[in-house]
Amino acid sequence: MIFNRDEYEYEELGNFEIESEEIENIKFIDCNFENCSISESLIYNCLFKDCKFINCNIAGNKFELTVFKDCEFEKCNLIGINWKDITVERGYSNPFSKLKECYLKYSSFIKMDIKKFDFGGNIIHDSMFDESCLKECKFKGCDLTQTRFNICDIRSADFREAKGYLVDITNCKIKGAKFSFPEAMSLLDSLDIKIY
Repeated sequence: MIFNRDEYEYEELGNFEIESEEIENIKFIDCNFENCSISESLIYNCLFKDCKFINCNIAGNKFELTVFKDCEFEKCNLIGINWKDITVERGYSNPFSKLKECYLKYSSFIKMDIKKFDFGGNIIHDSMFDESCLKECKFKGCDLTQTRFNICDIRSADFREAKGYLVDITNCKIKGAKFSFPEAMSLLDSLDIKIY
């Protein structure tokens, strides 16, 4: 195992690959992860606080009793993450403070409060934003192919130049949200009507 201590602080951790292993009982505080891959592993009772991930692959892992707090992700592949599961309960911080040029797939953002966050320019495929508060969030220019927004508060959110989203306007709060034509026509899909 690459990690042999129970705490890492202000460290550069890079160029490693972990697959089908266990990472347990470790705190990472203000660490930089670069060119790393962690996949199909169990991450148990760990803390990642104010860490930066650059050009990393985090895919198919199982998180138990693990928290990500205000981490930054840039040019990362983030696959199969339930973001609510790695959020501090009753806390005010999100697992991420920055997502830039990332590819997310099979992500779950259910029952999260992520107001005013900038998702702009990321690729978020086959994911769910259900029962979440996304007021004033920016999804500008996102590729949201098959990403669902159900029972969400997206008031004043910016979806201009975004594509592929599935927004159910019958159960979402959408007042003041911005959309671009022709992609905005997909908003009518939830009404089950035909336009000729």
